[in-house]
Amino acid sequence: KYAGGAGERPPLNQKNRTEEKKRERLGRFLSPQVTARIIATSESQGMALGVPEVKDVSVLFSDIVGFTTMSEKMSPAAVSLLLNDYFSRMTDIIFKYEGTLDKYIGDAIMAVFGAPLDMPDHSVRAIKAALEMRDQLEAFNAERKEGPTIRIRIGINSGKAVAGEIGSVNKKEYTVLGDAVNTTQRIGSAACLEQVLVSDAVWDSLGGRPVRSS
Repeated sequence: KYAGGAGERPPLNQKNRTEEKKRERLGRFLSPQVTARIIATSESQGMALGVPEVKDVSVLFSDIVGFTTMSEKMSPAAVSLLLNDYFSRMTDIIFKYEGTLDKYIGDAIMAVFGAPLDMPDHSVRAIKAALEMRDQLEAFNAERKEGPTIRIRIGINSGKAVAGEIGSVNKKEYTVLGDAVNTTQRIGSAACLEQVLVSDAVWDSLGGRPVRSS
């Protein structure tokens, strides 16, 4: 039996359960590699992930062009299968570049690079992810034997944003808020078919360097 006093470590099985719950929660919006680093950091430094803080980030917003009209001609089951496959592929790419999945909004994806962990090259990672998402979409369309061809547009913006767990007492989600986020959605909506449109802030951060997907 465990009869620890103040300052003593919790039993190993309790620690494992706590870590597993934390890993499960983080795994909804972070890659396994980033999740492992956050858990290791929180163990050694007492890092509080959910506390809102101002971060320097790049936000990526992508949506499927004309999806509402397209989905009206499909069965609910077909729409669900299509989106599940599409979201899975796109999220894997976001995780590859250590981005954070902020949320799915209908047929749209919002991701952030530079939070919760600092990321000096967040704008480059966001662009690489966007280019690979566009390339992966070609493979996705080529593999599908039936149904409409999917086309996307992507917007990216960099700036300061409040990042942390936001929500009600019973349910909170990790997200980013601020003008930088709102601007990203407007940029994404203004992008042309198959285009990756970036803000001046993103362009300036590159310093003339070309960016290609890995």
